[in-house]
Amino acid sequence: MAIAKLERQQVIGALKATGSSDPDVLYARKEELLAPSRSLKLLGIAPIIVGIAMSLTIIGAVVGIPAILFGLFIRKRIRANIGTAESALSEYSDTLRAKAQAAAV
Repeated sequence: MAIAKLERQQVIGALKATGSSDPDVLYARKEELLAPSRSLKLLGIAPIIVGIAMSLTIIGAVVGIPAILFGLFIRKRIRANIGTAESALSEYSDTLRAKAQAAAV
């Protein structure tokens, strides 16, 4: 696999490992986790473009169609990683707010 799939527990664990409840620190950690995915966005676009160009010929379509599918898979994985990280951050932030409110009472 070109891009590892981020799991919710992995993101929450990384956020807990910061040892901070500061939203800026948590956001920075989330962005660190997403840096490899975001840097490889071009990896998803390039095979699509090359695949389309190769598919213009019948012989090239044999390689072009799998290249297009690979590019679409990579772009889907990147979107999934971003969505997972966003939802895990909001879930973890909600948990921290609930703990802070319970402690204040």
